[in-house]
Amino acid sequence: MSAAKSQWTIILRCYSCSRKFTVRHLTLDRVLAVASVTPCPHCSTKPFIAPGPLYNKQSKLHRIFDLREEIEAIYRKPRNGETWHFNPRCSKWPVDDYVELEVPPKVGALCNECQATPSENP
Repeated sequence: MSAAKSQWTIILRCYSCSRKFTVRHLTLDRVLAVASVTPCPHCSTKPFIAPGPLYNKQSKLHRIFDLREEIEAIYRKPRNGETWHFNPRCSKWPVDDYVELEVPPKVGALCNECQATPSENP
C-alpha cells in the first residue's frame, strides 16, 4: 500500500475523563482532524477549539496516545457472495453492499485474483 492509501489506527485519551478510545481505518490526513472533532465514547465530551490567539490556552482537545499504521488485511465479500477478497487492487473488490471482517474468514473461499495480485504499488 502506498503512503497516501495507508490506513491508520489512533488511540486518543479524553481530556475530560482521561479514558482511552480507538478510532480505526483513517487516512493520514484525517488523523489530526479526528482528535479535534470526535466526542469521547465514554463520557460524550466533545473537543473545543478556541479561536485565534486563545487556541493554545483555552482549547480542549483529546490527546493522541498512540498512532499506528494498519498492516492487517481487511476481508470483504459481497453481501450475497461466497468469495472473500482481501486486496483492494482486485478487479472484484466489493465497494457497495458488502460484509467486512478484520480477521480471516472461517467460512467461504478466498479470491484467487487477490492471492495473485501484489497488494503494494510497484
